[in-house]
Amino acid sequence: MEIKILSPEEVEFKEKDIQKAFENELSMLEEGLEYIDSEVVIGTGRIDTLAFDTNSGRPVFIEYKRRGEFGKDALIQLMDYLSWFARDENRMAILEKIIRQRKTNIEDFDPSIRLICVVSDIDDRIRNAMYAITNHIKVISYMVARDTNNNVVLVPKLEVDNSEIEAQIRDVASEADLLKKHSHLADTFNALRGILEQDGAVCYTTARSFRFKKERVFAVARFRKKYIQLELRVGKGKVLDPDFKYWRQGEANWGYTFVYPSKDIAKKVVGWIETARNNIEDEQNDDDRQE
Repeated sequence: MEIKILSPEEVEFKEKDIQKAFENELSMLEEGLEYIDSEVVIGTGRIDTLAFDTNSGRPVFIEYKRRGEFGKDALIQLMDYLSWFARDENRMAILEKIIRQRKTNIEDFDPSIRLICVVSDIDDRIRNAMYAITNHIKVISYMVARDTNNNVVLVPKLEVDNSEIEAQIRDVASEADLLKKHSHLADTFNALRGILEQDGAVCYTTARSFRFKKERVFAVARFRKKYIQLELRVGKGKVLDPDFKYWRQGEANWGYTFVYPSKDIAKKVVGWIETARNNIEDEQNDDDRQE
């Protein structure tokens, strides 16, 4: 393997150039993102890129900022976007309609908005403030270089992911409520639960999920229309299987798989659960899943 070293380079960009480059390859920001629209006008401004997270079923707002532009004013702008939708549920209904018109095969839609900020730099005060935001937010920086063919190359780097800390759970649904809405998955979930609750593990519910905890949360089960999305804290790089996908393009301790009611729970899934339940190697606060 030949390794080539690229030097960072100062190249003047318009914000729209950065936006277009990432819109053409949203998977470079995160696997599972699908483009919906650009320059979406709402009551408090204009969303640069509207995307849909096919893994979580959530709308994603992507904003782009050049050097020196991602400060407190940009942070206030993001809060304005979130509050505008929080103040009137009809606005979210309109957003869902827009997304479903562009992506007709959506099974589940979760109205919890995610934010991704693509920036050239970020200061420590803004970085720290991100962890106080209850919505899931990522900040991704980028390096500019030229390859051997003199093409301008952008290299993204994850700077902040506030899902690294476990959010305070405000809303809780009962087990009966969650199962009632997805009765066709009840038998599969009960079989899965019997495996997850072994070796002293316990289960509790949040507004939209079942969480399983031993010394800490190691598994989250979310009901989708046709399957259960099982998220497991197996540890970075511990599972190499196409049926198990890591968050953050493999740079995470958490990943997920789908469990279908038409199939028995596979032995390899049982093994992944055991790995997650016994995983005590990684840091306590790294990658805990948000609601």
